[in-house]
Amino acid sequence: MLKNLATEHTSLDSFLENLALDPPNDSVAVMGSADDGQSNDKVTISTIHSAKGLEWPVVFVNSLVDGITPHHRSLDGFEALEEERKLFYVACSRAKTQLYLTAPNYFSSYSGYFDMASRFIAELSADEVTVETVKSPIKKNDDPIWW
Repeated sequence: MLKNLATEHTSLDSFLENLALDPPNDSVAVMGSADDGQSNDKVTISTIHSAKGLEWPVVFVNSLVDGITPHHRSLDGFEALEEERKLFYVACSRAKTQLYLTAPNYFSSYSGYFDMASRFIAELSADEVTVETVKSPIKKNDDPIWW
């Protein structure tokens, strides 16, 4: 299978870039219909790129923090930011009935510390969005539960 995928590209860089953006995913490629007698209690994990053209009843779009979505490298250029906005739209439009947009209080990585909700959330129509904030319960002890 890997050899067949690789022959579709002219260079290793092109192959690896495409593989990273749109990895092969058997669970998406072999989705059955509701009438096939199988249970519909499944979770499909997908990248936004792999989800193009597909729909699910319920979709969760996670980590909507400025610096992640949109990516921090796209914040300085108009075209790059517009591409991130299109990807956000693709992610949101995969939902048939329910869409959940989630954002952590902060996200920390080698790229930086991000603690602002994605600017794309604010661009959504206020009459179509319900905002719920879930606060973690305050612990008396910060030690992990396994200590």
